[in-house]
Amino acid sequence: MEIHSLQELQTADRMSLAFGPHGLGSSLSPESAAEFQQLRIAECELAAEVAEGTRRSFERLKRVFAYGVLCYDVYALIDDHALLMREQALRDRFVQWCHGSLTFEDAVGSASVTEPVTSYRDVHTLCESLKKRAARARSKGVPQQWKLRVGGELIAFNGTLFGLRTWARCARLLRGRRSRGIEAVQSTLRNDVAHPVGFQGGTPVDAALTLHDLAEFINQLWGRPTPGGRLYPAPVPREIAVIAWNDGGRVQITDARSLREGEDTEGLSHVLARAVFLPGARTEDAHWMEFDARFETTQYPMDYLWGPGTRSAALAWWEREQPQGDTVDPLDRVLLVREHDGVIYPPMRPEVAAGLNSLEQEGSWHSIRADFPIDAYGHVRGLTNREADHARRPGDCRACSVYVLGSGSHRQAVDAAETALGTIRPVQPPPVCVPHSLHWPNRF
Repeated sequence: MEIHSLQELQTADRMSLAFGPHGLGSSLSPESAAEFQQLRIAECELAAEVAEGTRRSFERLKRVFAYGVLCYDVYALIDDHALLMREQALRDRFVQWCHGSLTFEDAVGSASVTEPVTSYRDVHTLCESLKKRAARARSKGVPQQWKLRVGGELIAFNGTLFGLRTWARCARLLRGRRSRGIEAVQSTLRNDVAHPVGFQGGTPVDAALTLHDLAEFINQLWGRPTPGGRLYPAPVPREIAVIAWNDGGRVQITDARSLREGEDTEGLSHVLARAVFLPGARTEDAHWMEFDARFETTQYPMDYLWGPGTRSAALAWWEREQPQGDTVDPLDRVLLVREHDGVIYPPMRPEVAAGLNSLEQEGSWHSIRADFPIDAYGHVRGLTNREADHARRPGDCRACSVYVLGSGSHRQAVDAAETALGTIRPVQPPPVCVPHSLHWPNRF
């Protein structure tokens, strides 16, 4: 081993200096690099409710990350350890969830076992004990299948990372359909770290992203979604927006307050809607110009309020009614997709689908839980390709990021949505939409 002097150990690593605000390029000064890298993870803060052990481990990762400027290999170590830390967070949260005791039930019998739990070591010991107990029973011809009671469900649980992930989803501690797939990928990466087959490098970009994802994951486990988050975003704000278009293809969206400015323009139609209107933000709705009052054609839920009409009429309604903005959870939405005569139509909200007339109810319907309408639509389209292995029965789809609630007739699909959401009150919004749609040409 080569022994370095203290001065050499304090010298910035040239590879670390190559990463700057604009990517790879001219090297930063050591002072600028140290500040830049620390700012990249400055927003990674954990909620106050997070367990002390998880918190201290995470803060250590953040503290060591700053030393990557002196040793580039630190970033790979941070990236690897952050992946491993997910299991610690799940274990700490599981012990808190137990509230001092843990109960398993025999899924093929009537027996149950309750044992005190003060640490995850107790959980692991109990799982191993029940595993041996079931093996002895099977050797005597008595089937036993011990499962963990989580709310109204019994799940297989053996104390491993997979079991913890299954528990966290079943306990509704983790949310989102796309994030579920990312959790599986990150678990695979974690296993690669725990059981390496070769040398793996890393970059400060990878390490910072993994830390951000880890912070979101931990905070979500303790019931704190992340504002503007990538995996588990907090509910996004919606404002009152005005969408205007003309026959020439011009389409624009502005804040409703802009109605007080300017004059009526001939041929320009206006619609008022409650929309995610955050230009330049991560949660900006990139598909607002596809708005349709009956179909879910925008990225985030957009509520029709008034229109179409002139600017002055829109202003008069807005000032008279004074509608207010709100927040909306963009994840785990329940959507219904109609398939009829070989045509797949855009997703609809359950309450809109429930208000359709008998002619519009014809065809096959799919009730799906998805984060975005395009995910639900893509799943139904994927059903036409049997090699894609999209789920046809209720449950998680292995081929995409949706959960199938049910399929069949219109009534069956609405019933499946009602089972997930509770009572659905039918609504019948007017057939108002922004014309000239390219992404969703089929409507009814």
